[in-house]
Amino acid sequence: MSPPLETSTRLRAGAVFLLTVFVFILDLLTPLGWADWLLYFIPLVLTLQSPRDRDSYNFAAVVTLLTALGGYFSPRDIHPAVALMNRVLGLMVMWGVTWIVVRQKQARSQLVGARAAQAQAEAGREAAVAARELAEASATGAIHRESQATRELLLSSLRLDGIVQSAMDAIITCDDRLQVLLFNEAAEQMFQCPAREAIGQSIDRFLPARFREAHRQHVEGFGRSRVTSRRMGQLGKVMGIRANGEEFPVEAAISHIVVEGKTFYTVILRDITERLRAEAQLRGIEERSRLALEAGQLGAWEHDVTTDLVQLDARAQAIYRCGTGVSLGVMMACVHPDDLQVLQELMTSTHRPEAPDSRFTAECRMQYPDGEVRWMVVRAQAFFEGTGEGLRVTRVVGTTQDVTARKRVEHLIRQSEERYRRLIAVSPYGILVVRVDRVIFANDQALKLFGAVKAEEVLGRSPFELFHQDCHEAIRERTGQLLGGSQVAPMVEERIIRLDGALMDVEVSSAGFSDEEGPAILVMLRDISERKRLQDRLRKTERIAELGTVASGMAHEIGTPMNVILGRAEYLMDRVTDEGVKKGLQTIVAQVERITRVMNQLLAFARRKPPERGPLALRDVIENSVEMFQERLAKNRVQVDLQLDEACPNVQADADQMNQVLINLIMNAIHAMPDGGELRIGMVPVDAMVQLTVADTGHGIPQEVIAKVFDPFFTTKEFGKGTGLGLTVVKGIIEEHHGIISAESREGKGTTFTILLPKSG
Repeated sequence: MSPPLETSTRLRAGAVFLLTVFVFILDLLTPLGWADWLLYFIPLVLTLQSPRDRDSYNFAAVVTLLTALGGYFSPRDIHPAVALMNRVLGLMVMWGVTWIVVRQKQARSQLVGARAAQAQAEAGREAAVAARELAEASATGAIHRESQATRELLLSSLRLDGIVQSAMDAIITCDDRLQVLLFNEAAEQMFQCPAREAIGQSIDRFLPARFREAHRQHVEGFGRSRVTSRRMGQLGKVMGIRANGEEFPVEAAISHIVVEGKTFYTVILRDITERLRAEAQLRGIEERSRLALEAGQLGAWEHDVTTDLVQLDARAQAIYRCGTGVSLGVMMACVHPDDLQVLQELMTSTHRPEAPDSRFTAECRMQYPDGEVRWMVVRAQAFFEGTGEGLRVTRVVGTTQDVTARKRVEHLIRQSEERYRRLIAVSPYGILVVRVDRVIFANDQALKLFGAVKAEEVLGRSPFELFHQDCHEAIRERTGQLLGGSQVAPMVEERIIRLDGALMDVEVSSAGFSDEEGPAILVMLRDISERKRLQDRLRKTERIAELGTVASGMAHEIGTPMNVILGRAEYLMDRVTDEGVKKGLQTIVAQVERITRVMNQLLAFARRKPPERGPLALRDVIENSVEMFQERLAKNRVQVDLQLDEACPNVQADADQMNQVLINLIMNAIHAMPDGGELRIGMVPVDAMVQLTVADTGHGIPQEVIAKVFDPFFTTKEFGKGTGLGLTVVKGIIEEHHGIISAESREGKGTTFTILLPKSG
């Protein structure tokens, strides 16, 4: 390296280092929303002038690291996600520009080399053509001097070993049968075939099979017309084939000479594989550059300050709704009036001589004649010429990017955040966010559940302090699952400890998520104390109903034989004289009376009171009964379908007894669908009656036993799971109301109970 070039390189490296340090310090001192980190483009441009391609990539990597550090330590005046997105987009553009420029520089170097090789080949071809013309002239003169030695002289002249063999292009001479007579060294290298093997062979050997017939016809036509459409550099694409079967593109020029009535053809061939590859690579780089600009929605433009003309690419023309080669004023015509002055001031500020290579970035709106408004980001850099007092700006190069979609997304994000904020505020669920075993968020409903007045009373506490110790093991297991990758944990029932020490039953749903601060767990709580109370009440009601059913059955089954025993014992007492026998009969009577008293006490507890029938809205009774079983229905995965006619009149019935009827029928339906199903309850008027149907999709009842379902103590349930008196009680209640009940069932399809009750009035 020469001393001046070495000094220039060192100065450039020092400038890159100082500029990079300056931009990094500036990025650390300025707020996060400022885009001053884009000034890294200045030292990046200096690295692009380095002869080593890796310098630009190394610097781009350093800039990526510095940009990340600058974004992390800069004062935060905007949302970090928005700043991160801006920096990532900027770095992508920076890496794209670096890669494109380096690739273009490499392609240009390759293209220059290819063109130099082409020029050298052209010179060789011209020498070969001159040699061929000299050979043809010599051969023609020899015809007039010595016909005996014509052929030998012709062959000797055609070879012209000194010139032909030194040519860089392949030279092949054939006779009129297309058999090779001359095959120079360049042809040997091109086709990877020695001349001794090629001479005497058909030239078809060096052409792909699909081109041989067309090539032979072209040569024959050329021999007749002396005209060829093939000229070096104007062929389109001609293919050759090497000895190993590899095909490659070539350029070819063909000429001929006639000696003693025989035609000889000479073909000059040039391998253009590398040139085509370089051209394709250059086209690819140019296409990628265009696609990169289009993908980034970037329109490029350049303002010539001297002529005030702006050259715009296709994307920029679409953005500014103008053609290329227009004045700056015409280009700015679509800028929104509220943003025009600020944009003009920024662009004018880059013209100050005291700020060479100055840049600016601005957001502005474009307002088009049809009323459409779109957001743009304009980035520009001014370039100066001259020194000292003669320093002046000559051109401004910039890009304009359509960021309307990003603006819309940011607006939607803000709206979404506001909606979620309001949703959390009014949610009936208590919501906690737990991170690193500490509560970091609690909404108002959660504070209410724990009996807290201020958020500080809950925030910062461990979930183990807020939940009963019986739940701690389940909490640890659930936390491990969520932090281990599970998205949602199954809903569970647990108990929390309020700040006043009281216990409360809650339903808990949990979900894991991650944000910029790391993994966390969202916990949703719902107070189920009232539901638990209703469930306990329902269980007690069921037990009482079952006890009453058992007592009624016992009274029916035991009362009659006891009356017979009592009557027979009293009859015998009046007819026997033996004191021992009479004493035994008295004992029997006393014990029967004792059993009767016990049964009367049970009946007094279990016997239904006389129905107090009156106008009753059966719809309300149905809805209340279904609501009572809501939890059990959900737990057993039973869907409820209510088909209640709005115009259905009231029935003449007792509300409590109708409620008992529905409880028994719904319980039977739930037991019949252990794997889930559908419970359908319908109500329609039928003549002077109201028809109530309760149908399930359970396992059904065999036809041979359907007629026995209302018999006392008959049940299809397993031993110990039913008394067989529930439907007996239901039938008794319906009959006391002067109604009718019937049952229909199909095995595997379900069971339907149909009840007819008289209308009120």
